[in-house]
Amino acid sequence: MEELLTLSLSIIYTTVADKAQASIIVKQLVNSNMILCGNIITNAISFFKWDGELKSEGECVILMKCFSKNSNQIIDKIEEIHPYEIPLIFSININQCNSKYLTWLR
Repeated sequence: MEELLTLSLSIIYTTVADKAQASIIVKQLVNSNMILCGNIITNAISFFKWDGELKSEGECVILMKCFSKNSNQIIDKIEEIHPYEIPLIFSININQCNSKYLTWLR
């Protein structure tokens, strides 16, 4: 049981314009075993400045769970297939996780 508690997991975050784009990214990464799981959260609204002008657009948030050791490779792959000119893609290390989920990973 101790070994399970030492697994190093991360969540990778990005956004895309719609559910279809999000599904393409998540399915490709799950099928290639790069991520363990991906969640698509629809109906997010983002506010940002582009070319000095305030913009507001609907987006989908993608949260992807992975082993931390693979984060850099996954971020590179997402950047390669991401439809945005300048996507935000970042990783958050998970400090704690329930043991049932960690057992499932094994």
